[in-house]
Amino acid sequence: MAHTVRREDLALLRPKLLAYAMRRSGCREHAEDAVQETLVAALEGLDRFAGQSSVSTWVFGILKHKIVDGVRRRHREEPLEVELEELLHEGPGPEQRCASRSAVALVARSLERLPDKASRAFVLREVQGLSTDEVCRALGVTPAHCWVLVHRARRVLRACPDVGRVAVEAA
Repeated sequence: MAHTVRREDLALLRPKLLAYAMRRSGCREHAEDAVQETLVAALEGLDRFAGQSSVSTWVFGILKHKIVDGVRRRHREEPLEVELEELLHEGPGPEQRCASRSAVALVARSLERLPDKASRAFVLREVQGLSTDEVCRALGVTPAHCWVLVHRARRVLRACPDVGRVAVEAA
């Protein structure tokens, strides 16, 4: 049985989606982008909505994936140049900043080697700080499967020689 979702239903969710995205990303621009991408994806996928969950749950699941995708994309696109203002404020020096960016890039490359669900589970749980229940809903897995996915991702990251080298250098 096909479930009818109206465009108006999606529009009514926008404020809640934006509030959630703002809490997760901390940046209005990134939150707006994630919500925009979510609504476009939901509109394009209306015919595939099976009604096994509420429209709100379905759309928030899409949003969670868009937020994770945005984090990955920003890490890949992050320029290595450091602005002069950033160097002038107190805080970590250029060496520490460079080591941190290198570590993030290495972890991102290592995550790309994982199966998609394991990578997403790790990012949602460890980077975004979602609860196990939220990760389970976003990925459509049981808590036990979620634990296995995150455990495997951690194991792969620990075994990656580059990640281990950066961790030792940063200590």
